[in-house]
Amino acid sequence: MWTRLRNLLRLRHGEGRGGEQPTDDGGRFLEVWNLVFMEYYRDEDGRDTPLPRKNIDTGMGLERLAMVMQGKRSVYETDLYQPIIGRAAELTGARYGEDARTDRALRVVADHSRAITFLIADGVLPANEGRGYVLRRVLRRAVRYGRLLGIERPS
Repeated sequence: MWTRLRNLLRLRHGEGRGGEQPTDDGGRFLEVWNLVFMEYYRDEDGRDTPLPRKNIDTGMGLERLAMVMQGKRSVYETDLYQPIIGRAAELTGARYGEDARTDRALRVVADHSRAITFLIADGVLPANEGRGYVLRRVLRRAVRYGRLLGIERPS
């Protein structure tokens, strides 16, 4: 039953044979939704204690859903990311799809730009702790990858 459920939650990417283990599918599938069955609390000593109220957490983000609906192999190929990647490539003179390092840098800039936008829209400001610290770290990483693409200052 679990294998069947697991296969329902994965997007088939192609033909081919998997490996020796049931979880080794040879890259034929991509998980687009997951289920987490929360039953225990693990303390600092590694002991598991049953939770008073067990639950199931499901996860399927907007990006994964867009990928499936648009028939793409990556969230970065969807219309959620391509306009940002395209603009970053335009600003830097980079070309997406020609070099793995450049592609990674463009994807980081696009992903982090979205995250920064959502954080600020949610009222988060750069700070030394909590969500503000997360914003600072994400912003710094975006700037770092922007510099790898040749951006030295805001345009």
